[in-house]
Amino acid sequence: MTLAAPVQPLAGLLQQMRSMIERLDDEAYTMPATGRSSGGVGGHVRHCLDHVSALLNAARTGVVEYDRRRRGTDVESCRAAAIHQIDELIAGLATLDSSVLDEPLLVETQIDPAGAMILTRSSVCREVAFVISHTIHHNAIVAQLLAGRDLTLDARFGVAPATPVEQVTACAR
Repeated sequence: MTLAAPVQPLAGLLQQMRSMIERLDDEAYTMPATGRSSGGVGGHVRHCLDHVSALLNAARTGVVEYDRRRRGTDVESCRAAAIHQIDELIAGLATLDSSVLDEPLLVETQIDPAGAMILTRSSVCREVAFVISHTIHHNAIVAQLLAGRDLTLDARFGVAPATPVEQVTACAR
C-alpha cells in the first residue's frame, strides 16, 4: 500500500498507537487518569481516531466536523475495537490520492459551550498536518499517563518530528 507523502506520517502515528495499545492490558487501557486530566488512554485514543475519521469523511464531503463526535464508544473501553478502527483508518488513508490533498475544505468549529459554530477555509493537506500535530499532542499526554504507571514507550512516542533526536534521547534517560 502506497500512501501520499503527507499522509504517510499520519499512518505511521496510527501504527505507533496500535503498537502501544497492543502492549497494554485492559486495565491500563481503560483506567481513568487521576486528577483533572482529560480521560485515560482509551479516551485519548478514541479522540484521536475520531479526528482521523472526520478528516477522511471531509475528503469526501468537503466539510470537517471535528467537534461532532461520539463519546463513550467501544474504542474507549475495548483495545480490540481500537485496533480494528486503527486498521480501518490506515486503509482509508491509503485511498487518499495525492490529487485530493490540495482540495479545499470547510472546517466547522464549535466556539462556545452553547454550541455556536463557525466555518473556516482549509485544505485536505492542511488538515492532514493538523491531525498529525493533534495526534502527537495526545500521544504525549498518553506517554505521561503511562510513565506515571511505570509503563515506558518508544522515546519518540508523543514527540514532535521537529524535536531534535538528541533532546528526545536526553529526556528518555
